[in-house]
Amino acid sequence: MFRDLVFALRHLGRAPGFAAAAVLTLALGTGANTAIFSLINGFLRPLPVPDAHQIVLLAASTPGDETGFRYRLSVPALRDFREQADVFSDVFGFDVRIGGLGVNGRTSPFVYQMVTGNFFAALRLQAAAGRLFAPGEGDVAGSEPMVVLGHAFWTKHFGADRSIVGTIVRLDGHGAKVIGIAPPGFHGLIEGADMDGYVPVGVVSVLWQDARFLTERSIRPLTTAARLKPEVTIERAQAAVDVVAQRLSEAYPATDGHVTVRVMPEPDGRPMPLPFMARIVPAIKVLLFILGALVLLIACMNVVNLLLVRATVRQRELAVRAALGSTRRRLIRLLLIESFVLATVGVVLGLGVGQICVQMLLGSIDLAGVLTFVLEAGIDWTVFLFAVGITIVTGLLIGVLPAMRASRAKVTDLLHDGGRGGSSGGARPRLRSALVVAQVAGSLILLIVASVFVRNLRQAQAINLGFDPDNLVIVRLDPHQIGYDLPRAIRFYDDLEDRLKMLPSAESVSLAFTTPLSYIFGAYAVVKEGQVAAADQPPAPIGCNSVSATYFDTMRLPIAHGRAFAEQDSATSKRVAIVNETMAARLWPGQEPIGKRFDLPSVPGGLWEVVGVAHDSKYLAVFESPLPYFYLPLAQHPDFLRVVQVRSSRPPQTVAAEITREIAALDPEMPIAEPRTMHETIDGGLGFLLFRIGALQAGALGVLGLIVASIGVYGVLSYSASQRAREIGIRLALGASQVDVRRLILQQGVTLVLAGILIGLAGAVAVTQAIDKFLMLTTATEPLTFIGVTALLAAIALLACYLPAWRAMRVDPMVSLRHE
Repeated sequence: MFRDLVFALRHLGRAPGFAAAAVLTLALGTGANTAIFSLINGFLRPLPVPDAHQIVLLAASTPGDETGFRYRLSVPALRDFREQADVFSDVFGFDVRIGGLGVNGRTSPFVYQMVTGNFFAALRLQAAAGRLFAPGEGDVAGSEPMVVLGHAFWTKHFGADRSIVGTIVRLDGHGAKVIGIAPPGFHGLIEGADMDGYVPVGVVSVLWQDARFLTERSIRPLTTAARLKPEVTIERAQAAVDVVAQRLSEAYPATDGHVTVRVMPEPDGRPMPLPFMARIVPAIKVLLFILGALVLLIACMNVVNLLLVRATVRQRELAVRAALGSTRRRLIRLLLIESFVLATVGVVLGLGVGQICVQMLLGSIDLAGVLTFVLEAGIDWTVFLFAVGITIVTGLLIGVLPAMRASRAKVTDLLHDGGRGGSSGGARPRLRSALVVAQVAGSLILLIVASVFVRNLRQAQAINLGFDPDNLVIVRLDPHQIGYDLPRAIRFYDDLEDRLKMLPSAESVSLAFTTPLSYIFGAYAVVKEGQVAAADQPPAPIGCNSVSATYFDTMRLPIAHGRAFAEQDSATSKRVAIVNETMAARLWPGQEPIGKRFDLPSVPGGLWEVVGVAHDSKYLAVFESPLPYFYLPLAQHPDFLRVVQVRSSRPPQTVAAEITREIAALDPEMPIAEPRTMHETIDGGLGFLLFRIGALQAGALGVLGLIVASIGVYGVLSYSASQRAREIGIRLALGASQVDVRRLILQQGVTLVLAGILIGLAGAVAVTQAIDKFLMLTTATEPLTFIGVTALLAAIALLACYLPAWRAMRVDPMVSLRHE
């Protein structure tokens, strides 16, 4: 075996062109597959906690929730499940909050997870330094402020200095003790996001001076997780949870009526346990694996063709080995070893190519500037095992057929006339032609699927958002992070708005609680005036944003009916609201919405009167169906967290610098999230990010397939033309024209290409019909896509056919006749 390996390496070294072509082709095919597997493996990698398979999510399903975002539970409900569901060893909760962490007079934005005290104990984690929260610690209102820093945040901001443990920092303006550092590699429980730290729920009630969420069932802030007891299955856990949920529904119909709770493995709920993600994410994974496998198959077929050609050239050598006593089994082993050498080198290079592609893709992902994106998609033992498996599969795919073909030829035939390639017979050319047809068909399927994803991205980018994102710069602020109370924060925002309106570059300035398509989303239960909500069916939450009077002008969001907010809509005036068209149609169908009133049960103070109807726009995601939504004046519904929006025709960098300067002039210590354009916001998060990733991955696979297939067509026709050089020379000598020769070679190539296109079209129809239901903004079977992609592939493939034909026309007939 070792001698055969040495010989294979030596023999491949004597044919560097062949070896390089085969290895590079395999590197492209395996690189695509290892990149896809690395991404999916990184996304599905188990939590870095002991017995991670025992961690499950408890996701609520609320009647009337169209978005799926009402999957969280209240703190009292979480305690009920902890106490009553005996299938869990522990139940814990968390939520993402944005605050400010101040050290030595300087405050930085601090994205943390608000957690129950048993968070780390349930996960069975140990601190990298100091200690972690103990079960029950910090769960009650008024708990002593404390914080656990994330390992990456600790390393970046404190240089991994252990002396920070035990010190007092400023957390949202309050003194808080750093009690420990989270273990390395643990980023929190929001997949793809790295948490800066962890704060107990009771401490958050101190920071926000509001402990209602700790006791009120109508407030549901916690994503809830649990650890299964050993030997407990998901099915058994679901049965137990159903019993508890039914019990809570009967005991608390106003808040928990008809609320069901799903139990799902933690990886299935990433990044959030939303129903539409549970449907679409697995399908996307399968599709990417299929496309990647198709690229690898095309690459393998190309290499098989190369090996078949090489086996023909090596007929004399194989005949001599057989004559000297080598058995067919020995010849097959020798050729298979060469194939596995090529496969191994190709996969090793493919791992490098795949990791480069993965890092480039991950580097382009931005979670709307709110969260730090992190996905550990490097090479681990699972990726290594996948690479080993793909090496074996590739080696067999490219080696078995050529080895069997080459090893069963008759020695007498091979020795006759030196084994000249011209007598190689028709079986191998037919096989090579069949492989080319398969390559063209596979490439066409890849290109059509890729074009569908690209068109889906273009449809997303061309969709009417309902507002104008051009020339809009946004900056997120939260004075609460440095200890402002609400009246002081309101004065700060009023002064800032006045200063920004004076800027020469500012065409319009507004403030709002949040921006569309960001991770920050407000929602309230809404009850129409005079309506009595059913005791067993709480009103569904409706999205809401608090905005300044100039918001609709700045966002260029038209008011369809009624009026926008005005300066006279103050804290002391009548409460007013603006609803969107969908909310108006649902709450008051066929009626005039202006003048109608509604109540927000969780916001005390009275009814809100509708004064305007705004056009529908996008709020959560670009692919959402029309959702009900309403707006409240910031003066009547203020909040610490606000987004400053400035519309200007000047360069965004200039505008951002001016905004930052004005903020610093009012308060140099005010923490500022990085200024962004509105386009940057909607390009990430739940905007165009999913579409862009799908288009990039599918497009790259389609281009790879096209390149490899074109090389295969060119290679086979070039070899065929070279084998027929004497025949072509004789034809020319006997009076055939160069046009006749070109037609002869092109006819063979065109036949293969047309056969591949017909088979590919049939396969593409089947594939696109399967993925059509997962596309959000377009259909997969649009005729223009099929026509355009088929024309592109045909043009490139015919060019690959023409080049060998052009070379064949240049054959000198005198050389061929002299040889004869």
